[in-house]
Order: sequence, then structure tokens, then C-alpha cells
Amino acid sequence: MRLFGTLYLFFARRRGRLYAAVFALMAFCLVAFSSMEMDKSIEAMLPDGVSGAASDFRMLQKTPFARKLLVNLRVSGHGQLKESDRQALLEAAQRLEGLMLPPFFSRVVSGPGEQLKAGFLPWLIEALPNLVTEQDLDRLSRELNADGVTRRLQDSYTQLLSPQGWAVKGMIQRDPLALRELALEKFAALNMIPGMRIEGDRFVSADGKNALLIAETAVDMADSEAGRALLDHFEMLVAQSVPAQLEVSLVSAHRYTVANAEAIQEDLVLTLGATALALALIFLFFLRSLGAVAVFVLPLAVLSVATLAVALCFERVSAITLGFGAVLMGISVDFALHVYFALRSGSAQAQRVIEDIARPLLLGGLTTIGAFSVLLFSDLPGQRQLAVFSIAGILAALLFSLVLLPHILGGSGKARGQKAFSLPKGKGPWHRPVVLVCWAALMVLCSLQGMNLGFNGDLRALSITPADLQDAEEHLKQTWGNMRGSAMIFAEGETLQEALEVNEALFGALSRALPEAKLVSLAPLVPSLRAQQQSRELWQRFWHGAQGQKILQEMDVQGRTMGFSQTAFTPFLDSLRAEPLAVQIEDLRGQGLGEILDALVLQEEGKVRLLTLAPDGPELVGLFENASPVEGAHLVSQSRFRQQLSSAVGADFTRFIVSALLVVALLVTLLFRQPKKILCALLPVVSGLLFMFGVMGWWGLEFNLFNVVATILIIGLGVDYGIFMVCKLSEGYDHDTDRAILVSGLTTIAGFGALVLAGHPALHSIGVTVLLGISAAIPAALFVIPAIYLRGSR
Repeated sequence: MRLFGTLYLFFARRRGRLYAAVFALMAFCLVAFSSMEMDKSIEAMLPDGVSGAASDFRMLQKTPFARKLLVNLRVSGHGQLKESDRQALLEAAQRLEGLMLPPFFSRVVSGPGEQLKAGFLPWLIEALPNLVTEQDLDRLSRELNADGVTRRLQDSYTQLLSPQGWAVKGMIQRDPLALRELALEKFAALNMIPGMRIEGDRFVSADGKNALLIAETAVDMADSEAGRALLDHFEMLVAQSVPAQLEVSLVSAHRYTVANAEAIQEDLVLTLGATALALALIFLFFLRSLGAVAVFVLPLAVLSVATLAVALCFERVSAITLGFGAVLMGISVDFALHVYFALRSGSAQAQRVIEDIARPLLLGGLTTIGAFSVLLFSDLPGQRQLAVFSIAGILAALLFSLVLLPHILGGSGKARGQKAFSLPKGKGPWHRPVVLVCWAALMVLCSLQGMNLGFNGDLRALSITPADLQDAEEHLKQTWGNMRGSAMIFAEGETLQEALEVNEALFGALSRALPEAKLVSLAPLVPSLRAQQQSRELWQRFWHGAQGQKILQEMDVQGRTMGFSQTAFTPFLDSLRAEPLAVQIEDLRGQGLGEILDALVLQEEGKVRLLTLAPDGPELVGLFENASPVEGAHLVSQSRFRQQLSSAVGADFTRFIVSALLVVALLVTLLFRQPKKILCALLPVVSGLLFMFGVMGWWGLEFNLFNVVATILIIGLGVDYGIFMVCKLSEGYDHDTDRAILVSGLTTIAGFGALVLAGHPALHSIGVTVLLGISAAIPAALFVIPAIYLRGSR
């Protein structure tokens, strides 16, 4: 292409200005990089679009305990709990709570509020007429027969004679038949911590060996630096307040964020350093020239430009995207190597060499850009960042290679004693029929093994979870119940009353379909106003009907027999005649249940959502499989989310791969316009994909979110190798293309090989899978294309 030859001549007389401009650009990139906000969490690789998976992920963040810190204090050992250890546990919990203050901790809950303890039960008894159902009244009819009335009155009489009788006198007068038991069952539907009991005003486990603190913090759970400061501060508080015989564990999203951030940070240093070292060794081994330094430095400049482009397009840049820099360094050096070897071949003057290689270089770059461009339409912000990062980096690599590098190398066009690499000729192991048979057999075998390839949408496989955090999660689950793993069902309405009506219909449907399931819901305690009116009518009809009057008569007879005064039950009888006030949802806040209310009532986007928690399992997911059993109710399940994400990965894989292949095939067709050339140019892509699928299927590896990116890479890189080799074979020029492809392939493998060293599953996944694909694409370009192309030319 004459444009780049003209540019070479133009800058040949203005090299100082060119170098100054590039130096200024690099300085600007470094300044921008120093002020860039980096996101080290896994969230960049999670959906943020309008798909079902994206919507469910956003709703999963609203789980009551998702953003809280759960602190468990435990008495060490497995023997019987000693009184001294029990006292030490409660005192340590109190001391630690007292130290958990702002700015790191905004609120700490360790037990029920004073208002709940003092006034909640009388309020609950008053509210009961608004809450009863027909099933409740049928149950009272059965239980409050003559024996049942007698037994309950005897229990009440025994309580009055106990030392605390003076404290319960008012309650017994108001509720002599212990109807509060029915009301407390309604209240139990709000218990989000199944394994909890109250001791000394604190949450303790059923065996008394654990105490629980639930803390809130203003620290963003995606902020790894602030999260590390929070965890360090908490460890200091534990050392100050908790004796050695107690164990303390903390479970929060911050621990996951910090663990992943630190792993990624270590991997960035390791992978980028290993890549730079590997590239240096390759260049020194194959090139042994000072010019190799320029080719080696070029990817660093490309990396700076690509990082700047992402920083300009996105508010926060994922560290995983920057970890991808090791790969981009391997890609960008390919273009520089072709320029380097072409100029060193001595086959023509520099201007003519640049014009010759510009066409395959540009079209190779454009096909790679076309492959990456499909990721711009992903639901994952991290994949969109990778697309921008790669596109900007490849464009920068093309410009630097064709415009800047020739001047740095001097453009002499003279051979410097380097013997060009060439394919082995003649008979022997590289004889063309042998190459073709071996290649065909390998592709068939890989195609068969690739049928075993599956898709995995489990996010836990994409992040680091330290062993001690896994143990803490398991202990929390075994001790307090699976409070962090419940499925959520949102009852939605335009108004609060609409949401309450949907919520009570949902509670009824779940109770009938899953009778053994422990549900957490507001429905039993705060029905809609319409349902409360129906309950009051049922209540009045019951007590003024034959069955209710019979119970009251039996109570009067048995009360007199036991020695109760004639007016002992007057408050109870008066309440049966009174019209109770309807239960309002804010009444719960007034009774000390504000914490629960905030967790279960969400008002946003002009809608009201009431949250119900249920055990996450196939029965529940199956209930919502085709459609919601209640209009306005939406299930958000972690197990279903993993299934949705697996389906999304599979759908994205098909969509992106087909789109990338179509874009690449179209560009290759426009370039060559001959079936043989087109097929040969695409052969490394096909070989790399089939080999990757086959080995992954053979090893039992599964596709995940990051393997989709890896596949796009194989397509982009493989077609570059094919274009370079077909141009060499078809256009008759020889600018050390074989050697350039070999060395560029080795540098790409070095880049991907560095990712294999990463400890973070996301980066490691990209490294392993792309390494497989590129390892097959390179020999396909070097050996199979010549075998097919030259055989067909005879």
C-alpha cells in the first residue's frame, strides 16, 4: 500500500518530530494511568444488561444478608459447654460490639431491641384478629374443647403462682387461653436466622456455643482497598477484645473482594513480568540484534494506549481487563515482527518493503479487530472492556509497526547475517501427504472429543475463595441455618397494598406447593387491608357463633372452678367486642422490627417489592419454571441463576463465535476472492478451535464466561497467521514470513503461557484454553497451509 510508503518518506526527514509526538503520547498515557480507578472485583464479568441473568444478578444483591458482615464468636472444643465459657462468650461479644464503631462500622445488631422485648407481645395479641384465617379458626375449634380450655387455664394459673406471676398478670387477663401462641407462629415467619435463640439479650446458637453479630458498613463491598482496611481493623479489634479460648470468623462480601483483588494483583505482576521475560528471551534467541529491543518495547507502548482507551470509555476499569494485557502484548508484537523480519530480509528498499507488507498486515489486523468487535454487544461489562482494549491496542500496534518502527530500525533493508527460517523441504516427516493425513486425523479426533464439551455458569468457579472463608461459610450455615443461600421471591405492585395482595397470594401458593418449606414472609403478620377486613369478620363470627360461645362458657366454668375472680377475664372479653385497628406495615418499625422491615420491603423505581425467602431447591425452581404461580411474583434463585448463566454462556458462545467467524470470513473473502485462498486463510482458525474443543472435552474442562473471550482470540489470531502465509505463497514475495509467523507464534504462546501461571481462575482459564488453540493454529499455518496450497498448485 503506497500510503505507508509515502508516510515512511515523509517522516524520514522528520523523525525527531515523530519521536517527540510518540513520547508525548506515552507520557499522557502514564499520567492517565496513575489516576485511573481500577475495579479488582469479579463484578465486571457479570451481566449488567436487560437479560434474565442480568436482572436476577441485580436482584441477588438485595438479599438481606448480601451486604452485611456476619461475625460469629465460638467456644473452642467439642465438649460440654462450661458456664465460665458461656459467660466469656457473651462478654466477648459485648466488648467486640462496643469496639465496632464508625467509620468502619455504622451499626451492629447483637440481639433484639428493647422495644421488641418490652411491648411487642401485647401488640401482637391486639393484632391477632387481623391475622387469623379460616384454617386458624378451625384449629382453635379443635384445640379449645373442654380439655383444651382446662389445660390452657391451668397453665395460666400456674404462671400466676410463679415468682414472675406479677409480671404476666396483665397478659393472662388479656389472653387467658394463650391465643398468643397462634400469633407467635405468625411472627415466626419473620425469623431469618433459623438456628437462633435469645440469651442475655444476645443472639446465641441452639447449643449455646456461638454468638452472632450482624454489622453494617459504609465500605463498598466492591472496593478492595477499603475492604482490606476494614478487615485489618476488624482483626485488630478481635485481638483487643476476644480471649484465646474463643474463635472469631467473619463472613462478608468484602472478604471475597479482597481475596480476588489480591490474587489478581499478584497475577498482574507475575503474568506481565513473565511475559516480558519470555519475549525478551525469544527475541534474544532468534534475533540477537539491538533492533529486537525496539520490537520488545513496542508492546509496552501499545498496552499504554489500550489502557488509556478503556479508561476514557469506562468509569472503572476491571483489573481482569488489564490482566489481559499479557495477551495483548503477545498479539501486538506479531505486527512488529513482520515489519522487523521484512526489513531485515534485504529483499528490497525499505519503502517498497513497507508497501508490500502493509496490505496483509492491515487486513490481518482488521480481521482480528472484527473478531473482537462482536464482544462490544456483550451483556458483560468486562467483555465490552476487553473489546475496546483489544481494538485500541491492535490499531495502535498497526500504526506503531508501520509508521514508527521502520524509523527506529533504520530501514536499511540490508541483511545482517540472519539466516531466514524456512520450512523443511523434501521427503521425511514433513512430506506433504504425511502432514495432511496427520492433520486430518487429529481434527477428526478432536471433533469427536469436542462433543463432550459443556458450559458452566457457576460464578464460584471464576473467583478465589480462601479455605478459611469456605470453612467460616460452612460453619455459619450449620450453626445458624442457610440464611445466605435462600431463594428470593419478589411480590411487586405499584402501591404497597397491591404488593401486599400479591405477597399474601404468593405465600398461600408456596405454602400449598411446599408445605414443609420454612418461608420467611411478611404475609402472615401484615396481610393486605382487604384480607385484614375479612379476618376481622371471621374473628367476630367465630366468637359470636355457637362454637365461640361454647368456648367462652367453658372458660367461665373452669375459671370459677380454679379460683379465678369474676372479672379476671374482662379485658379478654372486652377485646372480643372491640373493633381492632388494622395492622399497618410501619407498625412493625414501631415495635422494634425496623431491621426486618428494611430487609423485606424495597421501594424503588416507583414500585414496591416485598421479599419472601424460601429454601433454594429444584422444587421451588420447578414451580416457577414455565410461569409464576402468582401474577406479579418473580423468583430470584442462586441455583437458577447459575443455570441461566450457563445458558447465557452457551448462547453467547454460539452468537459471538458465529458472528466473529462471519465477520472474519467476509473480510478474508474481500481480500482474496478465491475459494482456495479463502479456505487456506481460515484453516488455522478451524484447526485452533477444533483442537481447543477436543482437548477441553477430553480433559473434562467446561466452557465459562472467559472461555468465550478465549475463543474470540483464537479466531482473531488464527486468521492473521492464515493471511500472512497465503499472501507469502500467492503473491510471490519473501520477507521472511515463515520466520515471522514462527517467532510471533512463540511470542503469543509466551503471552498466553504467562496466564497459565495465574492463580486466579478467570485469568488461568483464558491462558489454558487459548494456549490450546494457538498451539494448533501455528503449525496449521506453517505446515498445513503450504501442504494444501502447493499441492493444489501442481
